[in-house]
Order: sequence, then structure tokens, then C-alpha cells
Amino acid sequence: MKNIFLLMALCVAVALTIVSGKALAENEVTENVTLTFTPEGLQKAAQYSAQRGGSAVLVMQNGEIIFEDYHNGADENTATQIHSATKGFWAVATAAAIEDGIITGYNEVIADTITEWKNITLHPGKKQITLSHLVSLTSGLSQDIAFIQGEKPLARNIYRYVVNNLRLNFMPGTRFVYGPSHYYTFGEFLRRKLRQQGIDQDPLEYLEERIFKPIGLEYQKWIYDEAGNPHIPNGCYITPRNWVKFGQLLLQKGAWNGKQIVARDLMEALFVPQGVNAGHGVFLWLNRPGGEPPAGQAARKAPENAAGGFIFHDGYTDIIACMGAGTNRMYIIPSLNAVVVRQSPGDKSYFSDHDFLALLLK
Repeated sequence: MKNIFLLMALCVAVALTIVSGKALAENEVTENVTLTFTPEGLQKAAQYSAQRGGSAVLVMQNGEIIFEDYHNGADENTATQIHSATKGFWAVATAAAIEDGIITGYNEVIADTITEWKNITLHPGKKQITLSHLVSLTSGLSQDIAFIQGEKPLARNIYRYVVNNLRLNFMPGTRFVYGPSHYYTFGEFLRRKLRQQGIDQDPLEYLEERIFKPIGLEYQKWIYDEAGNPHIPNGCYITPRNWVKFGQLLLQKGAWNGKQIVARDLMEALFVPQGVNAGHGVFLWLNRPGGEPPAGQAARKAPENAAGGFIFHDGYTDIIACMGAGTNRMYIIPSLNAVVVRQSPGDKSYFSDHDFLALLLK
């Protein structure tokens, strides 16, 4: 097991504040906070991760990596597929597209762009779906897992499939349903919006140019369908040191090295519940009391009357998270000015977000 305590001297002193050295991002939007992580807590959280098939735990606070631990054969150059945690990237892409005038806003009707849905005979009810319904996972669309989920789904062209073959199972805005169809519909919607603006980019190329390049984020691999469309909800392979840059951008509400990459107000809107689930914002998970966790993952609903949400039951209701299969996790904790990354190559044993964070935050 490889342990790197970059600021060990400060970790021993409970009351000291981190003094910023060479950080990944300068000119922090948030204030530096008194150090709360302890060597014992960091080590116990890393051990918990390792025992449950994890590959990495990385903690950044005040713009500095203060702890980095790789286990089960991984090192700082190991890129894992973060699965559904990929979805978080599209939250910021949505905000950027609104700022750029590519998308008019969350009330935009999807059928105005995916015009096939105006045919109420072939697509009954779909013309009522707005962007807000997609980003809040309340579109009512069927999920059709076998055809659009995973690296090799039955649908060769997923974007075409979601336009032509999805059914409307519920009235838009009435029910939260976790699944891939919202994201792939968003991918086709954004692809067409870019074309309307004369922008010769697919959604991933837009994300790379608009968000990744300005913050120096590089991913190792991205999955495409057989038609050459980038997977929206689950396509990214990335190292912890690269992924944490995105978390820092979220933490700083779109600011990077003294420049506002995405408008602050549009970033703040990502962290507000958008639909019927208090635990979900714009393609991001929130630790709000009463929030519903993603189906099929390790997260469990918080006990009744808990101080926090399903991510961490005992408080820290400001936590924002990107969550993927294999219990790949990124937790943004604004009150601690911190970003925590946990990566894993696959589901090997039980992992609890609450238990992991309880060890880390004590």
C-alpha cells in the first residue's frame, strides 16, 4: 500500500489552517478552512476502501492534495472507469451551454429540438418534456436498459434509439426514475443544439473544449457506441489526480485560476434540487435530508429524521456527489473546502458511502 501524506506536519496540529502552496487551482473562491481531517481518519478511510476492492483515495483541501493512497495494485497513473459518476460532467456542460446561448434554459421544450417528438401519434406525451425534466431524472421516459445501458448495448446507435424507441411511462415531472435514457436523450439534444449554432462538435468534444481544456483535465479513454456517439452517462476512464480537478471546479463554482470558466449563478443552480427528489440537483447527487439514492448502487436511504441525506446520514448537508458503479465516488464538501475521490475497478464487496465518510470526517 502506498501512502503519501503531503501535509503531515499540519495534519498533526488540530487547530492549524492549511497554508496554500502549489495548488491545482489558485485564487480559491471559497475561504481556507481550519484543517479537520486527521491522519488516523484518512488512513482508516483508505483501509476501508482497500478492504472493499478500491484502488484509490485522494483528498484535496484548500486546493492542495493532502492525502493520496493507492491500493490493490493501483498507482497514481491507474485510470479506472468511473461508470455513472461520468454523469456529473454533463451538469457543468449544461450550465456552460446555457451561458453560451446554445441552450435557452431549463424550461426549453425538448421536442422543439428533437422535432420527431411533436408527432403525438408516434410519441404521445413527449412534447411536454423539458430540459428540467431530463436533468432531474423526471422525464418519465422508459429506461430500456438492455438496449442503451453498458459498454455493448443492443442498440448500435443509442442516440437514434432514444429518439425513436423510448416510451413515456409517466407524466414528465411526476416521478424520479434513475436510469440512462435521460442522459442519452440529453446527448442527442445537445448534439442537435450544437449543430443549430453551427458548432461542428459532438457533445464530448464540446465538453472537452469548454470545460476540460481550461482546467487541464485529461481522461485516458471514453467509450463510444457502434455509430460513433460518445456514451453520456458512463463513458469515462480517468485517474484520481485528473478527476479531482473537476471536483475542484465544482467546489469553486466554476472559477479556475482567477477566471470564471462558467458563470457562478449557473453553477450554483446545479446544486439545488430540481425535481421531486431532494437528493438530486442537475445531474448531481445532493446530501439533503429525505433524498432518494440512485437505484442499483451501494447508497442507502438515510434513517428517518437523520441530520443528513443518503450520502452521509449525520450531517454535512452541503455535500455534492458524483456516484458510479463499482462505488466510484467524488464528494465535494464546501463547508470543508474539500474534494474527496474514491475509485474502484469494480464491485468486489460491500461499500457504504456513510461508513466511508464517517471514518474520514471524524
